[in-house]
Amino acid sequence: PLAAAAAPAEKNVPKGELSAIISEFRRCDGVEVVRLGRMGTAAIRGIVRMAAKEDPDARQALDVMRGVRRITVLQYEDCAPEVRERLVRRLDRALDGCELLMEAKDGDTAMRMFGVVDEASGEMRDFVIHAPSECALICVFGSLKMDSVGKIINAK
Repeated sequence: PLAAAAAPAEKNVPKGELSAIISEFRRCDGVEVVRLGRMGTAAIRGIVRMAAKEDPDARQALDVMRGVRRITVLQYEDCAPEVRERLVRRLDRALDGCELLMEAKDGDTAMRMFGVVDEASGEMRDFVIHAPSECALICVFGSLKMDSVGKIINAK
């Protein structure tokens, strides 16, 4: 018990805070939100499963998606600049304490990826991509097998 108390706390993705921000801003003009819950992700897995019978890439995608429980996409390119700035500040604050997995920059374009990596299980939980320059936030809640993600990335 003492070892567990002394271990550093994981930098979990604040799902509740992100959901609250998305719910607040989705009412703004120019903000679009697509949410897939358990039923939506199950339907997608079913479609991919049918395609996986004949397509090895679809089999890999199915393996990656197996632990995904919820997907939310927020796109805010068409909102007013002051709304965009306020939204980006709120998202940056919410993601500030999260584990940054990777940051990619290309000129004025930047993208940051967050998540919780569990080395013991080989999984990544609650994967979030925020690309302020592209006015997009993608949240994949659940777990992803890191080796399956690696196979897809290396195949491209």
